[in-house]
Amino acid sequence: RQRDLKSSGINAEYGYQRRVRGAMMLLPLLATMLVVVVSGRDSDRSVETILEREKHQFVDDPEFDHEAFLGKDIADDFDDLTVEQSKAKLAEMLPRVDTDSDGEITQAELEKWIADQIQEYIKRDSTTSFPNDDTDGDGVITWNEYVTATFGEGYVDLNEGMDYYSYVMRDKARFDLADTSGDGSLDFEEYCGFLHPEEYPHMAEAVVDDTLDDMDEDGDGKVSLLEYLGDFVDDEDENEKEWIEQEKESFINEKDKDKDGYLDRAELAAWVIPLEKNFSGEEAASLIEKADTNKDGSLSFQEIVENHNVFVGSQATD
Repeated sequence: RQRDLKSSGINAEYGYQRRVRGAMMLLPLLATMLVVVVSGRDSDRSVETILEREKHQFVDDPEFDHEAFLGKDIADDFDDLTVEQSKAKLAEMLPRVDTDSDGEITQAELEKWIADQIQEYIKRDSTTSFPNDDTDGDGVITWNEYVTATFGEGYVDLNEGMDYYSYVMRDKARFDLADTSGDGSLDFEEYCGFLHPEEYPHMAEAVVDDTLDDMDEDGDGKVSLLEYLGDFVDDEDENEKEWIEQEKESFINEKDKDKDGYLDRAELAAWVIPLEKNFSGEEAASLIEKADTNKDGSLSFQEIVENHNVFVGSQATD
């Protein structure tokens, strides 16, 4: 199974959404996946779970770095280029990353670039999805419009016996959290938070809810060590075994603050929310560590192009 904190219940995530209304028929088979759980929408950031996010800090994953630097939709485009084409396009981008135009890209500049790529993707993703939910075309999305478009008209008048009751209720809670104006509808900016709660501080409760729903296999409202590790516990890769041992220690010694053998909601929040806030900075530091040939703490354009495979893909790395 794939577990995904990084998709909101409704979203087409890190920007590679495709509306799949028919997937609603598959929901019973996908009950353990946050990829499409609430909306029936496909999601390509969906393969990114909160624990996988931590794993990237320990186990090298070039594709993850490419997506962070470019945005997944743009990263995919590079995979079709020759090495020379890929290097040339990368070189063209670098002046935009180097905001002070001194020929060196600092960690702060790279961090801002990564954060900006996330926001730009969110806007692209939301722009694509918005018309699907704004069915009357008036520029805002009401709850009735959303639930009808996603689950069907029968779910407007919800009752507990319905097949997808829990999914609709989770989306309703997220919808209300995103509705910062309190007018019962989502404008475009509010809709962005609805689709991508992980990038909006006021949506933190939705991110924690998704994490708990994702990991809490037995429904007891807390996460055990085995639930925390999930399918990773059976991984045979030696590098990943070392990472798994590290995560066990992290669970026991750091995340489980009251030492009761479980992560409750407050403990999950203490782990998840800072991780989301720190992502751009940690990824920027990781990229510099991988490409900083002269170890001066910043990246020249030459260092980046020479280490192009750290930042972008090509036909050679696809």
